[in-house]
Amino acid sequence: MYKAYKFRLYPNKEQIELINKTFGSSRYVYNHYLNKMKNNGYVSAYTNIRDYTSTLKYDAVFLQEIDSIVIRESLFNLDNAYKKLFNKTGGYPKFKSKYNKNSYNTTAVYNNYKDKEYCNIELDLTNRQIKLPKLKWIKIRGYRNIDNINGKIKSVTISREANGKYYVSVLYEMYDKVPEINHRTIVGIDLGIKKLLTLSDGTTYDNNKYIDKYVKRIKRKQRELSRKEKGSKNYYKCKKELAVLHSKLANARKYYIHKITKDITDEYDIITCEKLKTKEMIIKGKDNKLSSKINDATFSEIIRQILYKAKYKGKEFYQINTYYPSSQICSRCDNQDKRYKDLTRREYKCTKCNLELDRDLNASINIMFEGLKLYMENYARI
Repeated sequence: MYKAYKFRLYPNKEQIELINKTFGSSRYVYNHYLNKMKNNGYVSAYTNIRDYTSTLKYDAVFLQEIDSIVIRESLFNLDNAYKKLFNKTGGYPKFKSKYNKNSYNTTAVYNNYKDKEYCNIELDLTNRQIKLPKLKWIKIRGYRNIDNINGKIKSVTISREANGKYYVSVLYEMYDKVPEINHRTIVGIDLGIKKLLTLSDGTTYDNNKYIDKYVKRIKRKQRELSRKEKGSKNYYKCKKELAVLHSKLANARKYYIHKITKDITDEYDIITCEKLKTKEMIIKGKDNKLSSKINDATFSEIIRQILYKAKYKGKEFYQINTYYPSSQICSRCDNQDKRYKDLTRREYKCTKCNLELDRDLNASINIMFEGLKLYMENYARI
C-alpha cells in the first residue's frame, strides 16, 4: 500500500535557484528527446538515457549540476507518455512549457553501511525538515498531528505553484497492513449539482458556498487584469494576485472534498456510486452555467478520493453501470417511469405504489441496491 504526504517547502535563496535550475533542466531534456523522437521515431527510455550520458550531458554543461536521477525520471515520464499513446489511453506527447506548473520527481536510493540503512531522502518530522538530493535540509510545514510515518520512502515530487509557493510530495510504501473489516454498513451515493452528494440514509452534502465567493473575486480580478498594460509592473502584480485567488479556490475545493470523503469512508463499510462520464455531460450541456457547475462539482475527484481512502481503510467500493436509470426506477416496487428523465422533476412519485420522496434520495437507494448485488456477486465467486 502506497500513501503520499504533501508538505510546503521553505527553501533559502540558494536552494530556490537550484530548484528552478532543476525544473528547467528536466523540461529541457524532456523537450529535447521528444523533438528527436518526433523527427527520427520512437526509441526506448534506456536508449535515450545512454545517449544523454554519452552526448547531451557534455554538450549542455549546465545539466551536470542537476541530480542525475531527476533526468532519468524525466526520460521515463516521456517513455510513459508514448506508451499511453500506443495503448490509446492518451494523446500525442506535448512539449513542456515553463509557464505551466513546474515540477520534477526523484526516487529514493538506499545503501547499507555497517549494518545500517541510509537513504538519499530523509524526512525529520520532529524538527520539521526534509533532506533532498543536492538541496540538503529544507524547512517544511504540514501534517502537524503526524509525529511518525510507519513506511519506507519511495520517491518525492517537488513542485512550484503559480503563486510562487514550493511543495514536496513524499510517496511512502506503508508497513501497516490493510485492516480486515466485517462489512456491515452499506451506502449508495447519488452525485448531483443542486446537492453535491445525496446518501441513501438521507444525508446530503451541499456545494461548497466558498467556491462562488472565490469565483466572483476571480472574475473581478480578470477584468482588472485585462485593463492593465501588458509587461508593466501593475500587470504582473495583478497577475500574481489572480494566481493567489486561483490557489485559494483550489484549496477550498480540496479541503471540502477531503472532509466529505473522509466522513463517508469512516462511516460506511460498503460504498456504492454511479459511474459518470463528466466529459460527455459537459459536451451535451447546452447551458454554459450547467457545464461550469459540473466542472465545479469535481465528480471525478470525489470518486478518486473515495476509491483510494476506501482501499486504505479496508472498505469495499463499487461503481454501477453508467446507463443504469437510477432516477427513473421506484426504490420500493422497481417500477420504471421515463418521465423522470426530465431533471426539473425534483420529487419522485411512483404511479404504481404511490411512493413519494426526493428524486436524489430515490436514486441513491437504487444505487445502494445495485451496489449490494455487485458485492454479493463478488463474494459468490470467492
